[in-house]
Amino acid sequence: MGIVEILVLLVVALVVLGPERLPEVLRTVAKILRELRSASNEVVRELTEALDDKPRPTMRGTGSEPPPERNEPNPPAAQP
Repeated sequence: MGIVEILVLLVVALVVLGPERLPEVLRTVAKILRELRSASNEVVRELTEALDDKPRPTMRGTGSEPPPERNEPNPPAAQP
């Protein structure tokens, strides 16, 4: 929105609401916008944490992870 559109909206609001109610309505709108911005920031923060690339610890034995690799030496070949 440009400055002209904002001025037109303020003039229309002044005519419709009157000079007594306009400050109260503007305060209410500003409060709602602050709350929406705060809620939006909270959602973005939670999504960022949820989509973070850090691996999450898993519980062993649940079957959801592959078995651990073992670095055991190969057993000796069978002697004939």
